[in-house]
Amino acid sequence: MYRRDPVSVLFDEGAARLLERAYARQGQWVGTRLANPGPRQVAYTAALGIDPFGPDGKSGAGRLNARTRWARGFVRSLQYQHKRSAKAYLGLIVEVGRAMPGGRQAGTLLVPGRAIRVKVMRGGSSHIRRKGGLVYTEGAGRSDPGARDW
Repeated sequence: MYRRDPVSVLFDEGAARLLERAYARQGQWVGTRLANPGPRQVAYTAALGIDPFGPDGKSGAGRLNARTRWARGFVRSLQYQHKRSAKAYLGLIVEVGRAMPGGRQAGTLLVPGRAIRVKVMRGGSSHIRRKGGLVYTEGAGRSDPGARDW
């Protein structure tokens, strides 16, 4: 049975707003900065069984840490909101940038987090290059729900 990533549900409103901006500027990049998870969000992900930190207090090697899961949840919410929109016929391209520090820039206070930008355009999947073997685990068209991280 299909169920949404519980982290992605938290981002539905913000993802919908970003997509509306992208739809209004079709073919151009629009972006935002996704703030790092705070203590409440880390506690929420931990309650879902996501180990936010390794035993040494740092991100666990080979494990998804809270910040990685946070960004992936936002991307999943973008994809979900796009699929449900009337403009789902447009191709959606999402780029998640590196972790960026906070601070002041051009008179604006920026929070620490990841830069995310999206573009919607005609042509759909012809604009997207996929890496083979990462999307499906068992033959064409079948994903393995057991291999999901939620």
